[in-house]
Amino acid sequence: MGECKALFGKVVVFVAYVESSMKTHYKVAQDSLHCYLKGVNYTTAFVDLDHDKRVKENCPHDQLFFKKHCAASVYLQDADWMLVLDADTAVVNPNHCIEEWIDDRVDLVFYERFFNWEIASGNYLVKNTEFARTFLRKWADWQYIQPSNWNGADNGVLQIHILQTVLPDAVEEIKACDAIWHKGTDYDTYMAYVTCVKVTLGANRLYPGKIRIHRRAHGWVRDGFLTGDNFCDDDFMLHGWKLQAIELKSWNSPFRKMFNVSECGTGYLGWNYRPGYKITPDEVRKRLAAFEASAGNTFPKNAQVFPYLTQPDVGNCYPKCDDLT
Repeated sequence: MGECKALFGKVVVFVAYVESSMKTHYKVAQDSLHCYLKGVNYTTAFVDLDHDKRVKENCPHDQLFFKKHCAASVYLQDADWMLVLDADTAVVNPNHCIEEWIDDRVDLVFYERFFNWEIASGNYLVKNTEFARTFLRKWADWQYIQPSNWNGADNGVLQIHILQTVLPDAVEEIKACDAIWHKGTDYDTYMAYVTCVKVTLGANRLYPGKIRIHRRAHGWVRDGFLTGDNFCDDDFMLHGWKLQAIELKSWNSPFRKMFNVSECGTGYLGWNYRPGYKITPDEVRKRLAAFEASAGNTFPKNAQVFPYLTQPDVGNCYPKCDDLT
């Protein structure tokens, strides 16, 4: 808490929203973010996707999430690095700086969602470079070429967009995952596509000059439900808070009362924690380990695929499968 050292230049916190949803959702999450921002020294960009002038001039997209990534590419020009957040992402532990998760070896930083290994699309870090701006704009423009089946929207697009970006020579493997993606009819069959991408990417998570992908629970944010919104010193943000008040739907949250942002700005002032919600890193690890085992045991059977067993990687291209010219 307090000023964060500008180790990587100007950091902008970017949140895109639509006015109608902001009136009915996200107040707890957004108040926690505003409380945090009062105590640090980051620039902010809260962008109304329906009414923002710069977005209107540059982003003709009419699907919300794709428009968000286009808007991020526009506002990235105001930053050295930008943290893009979903509106339902909350700060649970303000004793962190965004710079802890910036990796200057790459231009974009993503993370895997814990419960399904999907590379998350809602929250990411991005550097102001031509490569990154182009990546975001191409991601947004997938709105016009995405398959019409059950495709996962911008999340689904992100998987293959990253695969094409970091392994452009894996032509047959990309074709295999794309074929599985186009056959998706529901969540379970969509997850077969996610599995295909993960298997193809393998264990590598760092692609210098391009992208880094944090393994599950190692990014700046994770889903709060994994630990019942309990958190530890290593946590920074929790994802998935869509309520306007902590009392709604019997949800207590880690806070005993709503934020009064005017109280925030110094130390833990304004952070009215409920006793017992902060736990040790070891307890968080144990809960994540239990959830990890459960997620593996309940993962959809028809998503447990090995693409090299079910999709051709030689039959359609022999004898020139490795001819990349």
